[in-house]
Amino acid sequence: MMELLAYILCTAICALIWIWNGRCIAQGIKEHVISEVYIHVGMGIFFTLLTFELTVGNLGAWARLDILWLQIIGFVLYAPAIYLVAASHKSLEYKGKPTSERLATTKLIDTGIYSIIRQPMTLGMAFFSVAIILLGQSVLSVILGASSLFCFWMSARAEAEYNIRKFGAKYKKYMERVPMWNFLKGAKNKKLSS
Repeated sequence: MMELLAYILCTAICALIWIWNGRCIAQGIKEHVISEVYIHVGMGIFFTLLTFELTVGNLGAWARLDILWLQIIGFVLYAPAIYLVAASHKSLEYKGKPTSERLATTKLIDTGIYSIIRQPMTLGMAFFSVAIILLGQSVLSVILGASSLFCFWMSARAEAEYNIRKFGAKYKKYMERVPMWNFLKGAKNKKLSS
């Protein structure tokens, strides 16, 4: 009975995940914003995997390796992932001068976390993907986790093209100064320019 409830819960949560992300994907397609399509496909895959792992995966629906030191690394990766997503979200909402949507910025942000890396939100989501692979340690977690990681990377690359169209030469100069995901290089560049 418990297993049946877990499968029903898993199915219901996954349906809600894809209904919400499906609407965002459709909007991205309609507005020709490819980065939004990739990020919402990646988030849909990631949250589907998380749901599978927390419901039916915990009931032993598939084999897991359960190597403790990999799981510890997975848990540790949550800290930078949470920071990157939260810091980028806060900057976009408060410094980006959004008009209609909370994160649809009208101003180029190049301060805070955005002075070190250009795509902190997608990097944070990529860290979440790697963390779930290390925590799940199953064939399903590797396949779906790698798929979401790929989508977040593609979203970050597509976002650069979108921002060049949106902000022009100013964004190109920003791209020369600040790397997409290389946090160490970005911190070094920031230190040298200070």
